[in-house]
Amino acid sequence: MRRQWIQASGYLTIFLMPVLFLIGVLIREPWLAFGVVVFVFPLARLVVGSLPADGPPEWHEHVATALDLLPAAYVPALFASVLIAMGTVLEQVGSDVVAWVGLGLSLWMTQLFATCVAHELIHRRDKRFAMLGHVLVGFTGYPALGMEHLAHHGRPGNTDLAEVPRKAESMWHFAGRRLTRIVGELLGHRSPLRHWGAGLPGVVRTQAATATTLATALAFALLGGWRGALLYLGVAAGVAFGIQLITFIQHWGLGDDDVGDRVGFGRGWEEDCQFQAWVTLSISLHDRHHQDSRLPFYRLTLAPDSPRLPTGYVLLMFASMVPQVWQLVMLPAHAHWMAHPTDPRSAGRRLTCFGLHKS
Repeated sequence: MRRQWIQASGYLTIFLMPVLFLIGVLIREPWLAFGVVVFVFPLARLVVGSLPADGPPEWHEHVATALDLLPAAYVPALFASVLIAMGTVLEQVGSDVVAWVGLGLSLWMTQLFATCVAHELIHRRDKRFAMLGHVLVGFTGYPALGMEHLAHHGRPGNTDLAEVPRKAESMWHFAGRRLTRIVGELLGHRSPLRHWGAGLPGVVRTQAATATTLATALAFALLGGWRGALLYLGVAAGVAFGIQLITFIQHWGLGDDDVGDRVGFGRGWEEDCQFQAWVTLSISLHDRHHQDSRLPFYRLTLAPDSPRLPTGYVLLMFASMVPQVWQLVMLPAHAHWMAHPTDPRSAGRRLTCFGLHKS
């Protein structure tokens, strides 16, 4: 059992971002959290390596219970670290533009990682955990995430509604198309925001998320005046964009326009980095998640026939911003999976496995 506690401790890395954000503010280095994600996180695979080939262990009941409660414990920790940090930093930065940019990027990355925890909670059967997940996405400034994501599971491989990108589509075009549709659904005549008092779980949760967003925006305004409010609005817009960027990475080339009947339950690219699975609560095991969205993060494993990303999310986030680079690194991986679906090639301890897909 002691060994299992050690194995389970890897998931404590979800607290890294709130801690890094708070430390960066306290030591007057607002770029810290963003810099660690960009320059250190990709290197973690060199040390930690890949996921165990035989999947997660049969967790002892006490360990599984602790892991089950971990996302809930994260929520107050994030709220406290961000609000304490903002109450401190807004007195420090003044009119320093560079400091504001660093602060914004670090907060954006912190909130983007928070959506991974929210994603786990939203899928919980327990209504209290599910509501906590919606409150968390409200805090990140993107209250539509719960509504958007649950609909996403119900429309596997749908490219017309921008649930997944078309193979020839750039990340920028996909993000714009998807956000336009989501905003329309959130503000349209069927919007949950127009049905106060309806009592339906999805409606109530989206309303709670929206109320949390408004309350958080007010808190930032009280802490930092117009600059604080503007910072929160900017980060919220960044989170909305970041969610679409991650969706693009997870589902590019796996829609009904290209893979036909392989769409099935909604195929997703997976990645075998152990550290990435820890810090995102296994959101990188996305094909398996779509097979059974109720399976908790600590029981997920790589699907044996899943398409595999040639490197981690951080590097691919930047690659996706340049369509030519994205096509260069992803087309060989896509072609390999189409031809050899039961022969996945993953990066393991290497930073990338680009070369492995060119043979």
